[in-house]
Amino acid sequence: MDMINIGYSGASAAQVQLNVTAQNTANAMTPGYTRQVAMTSTIGASGGAVNSAGNGVQVDSICRVSNQYLVNQVWYAASDNGFYSTQQQYLTQLETVLSDPNSSLSGGFDNFFAALNEASANPDDSALRQQVISEANALALRFNNTCDYIQSQSDELLSQEQATIAQINSLTTGIAGYNQQIAEAEANGDNAAALYDARDQMVQQLSGLVDVQVQIDDRGNYNISLPNGQPLVSGQDCSTIAMSSNADGTPCMELTFAGTTYSMTEDTGGSLGALFTYQSDVLDPMTATINSIAEQFTNAVNSQLAAGYDLNGNPGAPLFIYDPASPDGPLLVNPDISEDELAFSGSPDETGNSDNLQALINISTEPMEIEGLGSVTVGNACSTLISNIGIYSRQNQTEAQSASNVYNEAQNQQMSVSGVSMDEEAVNLITYTQIYQANLKVISTGAEIFDSVLEMF
Repeated sequence: MDMINIGYSGASAAQVQLNVTAQNTANAMTPGYTRQVAMTSTIGASGGAVNSAGNGVQVDSICRVSNQYLVNQVWYAASDNGFYSTQQQYLTQLETVLSDPNSSLSGGFDNFFAALNEASANPDDSALRQQVISEANALALRFNNTCDYIQSQSDELLSQEQATIAQINSLTTGIAGYNQQIAEAEANGDNAAALYDARDQMVQQLSGLVDVQVQIDDRGNYNISLPNGQPLVSGQDCSTIAMSSNADGTPCMELTFAGTTYSMTEDTGGSLGALFTYQSDVLDPMTATINSIAEQFTNAVNSQLAAGYDLNGNPGAPLFIYDPASPDGPLLVNPDISEDELAFSGSPDETGNSDNLQALINISTEPMEIEGLGSVTVGNACSTLISNIGIYSRQNQTEAQSASNVYNEAQNQQMSVSGVSMDEEAVNLITYTQIYQANLKVISTGAEIFDSVLEMF
């Protein structure tokens, strides 16, 4: 009877809808899960059945509830969030080291010139002279420790760049693989929702590492490229990124796709772009500035010492050595100098004369041409160095907070469409259960009618 068949189709459809509700409820807290709905349509009346209401209901498909525009917004926001948050991790550490009074360059200069001032009270005093050499060593140690820390950050950046590139290659391979698995699943008529979710999760991870453009072709494949058009994924094919070094030792990247190799720009966006930007915009200029301070200060002190005389009436020996190629650091103290050889006197015949010592003290107020800073005193150079990093860090923090807010809002908007609402699923569970039970009642009623008809014969 039509009534029994219609009831059966309704019960079957309700069973599918209950299964979908159960799946949604089970994955309510699963990261990246997109809720699903069963799409149904009515089965029309058969031809020639004049008084037929129809033949029930059928489940056409089970669909993911997803808005591609909102998904794209999440991917776009993830790139900015990855860029600024990655830079901030390194900036915070660097700012802490530079401003620490126990390791800052400005503190080292203050202590050195303070030792010179103390020596001016009694220029012949051996202990005061030794104190000057000790503070010179302490200043050199601060310079070298700062440079060591900058180099350690550079090494860490390089390691992180290589790890990020390996992760990018893994993700692009995975996305291309999911393109193939989704095509095969849909060709077999299988529900590929879990594959779609996994692929979207991979793209979101990839977009946090590098800025990407995603195009969806007519077969549902994700074709992914860099902003400059270089391909990362095309259908079931993917590229490979490799990192190497230029002749000058600077890192460079190459992208290989379909047997062709392209040079890659470092302006990739995302976490990878942040690593390169931090090196080029922060560490490299800072290294140049610190080396310039060390060089100019060394030249100024050694030149002034050469113009004076030590306790033995001899021209002054150099106190500092500037060697940017030294593995111990760019600023060293002359290992052969003794306290007697500090040329504090302005006359070879007056050991107690402090004219040259005063000239050495005056170096603290004399401007020097420092790379990246212009004409400044060494004290102002150190203060400006810390200030510039602080300003850069504050600006990046503002951008990072803004990018994080945009990213979170984009995720919230996507979740408002694609996320599982437990209240909605609870209502669906009750509704579909009632529909299922009602259709079973229809089947039962149809069976009773059929049995009554049979009893008539």
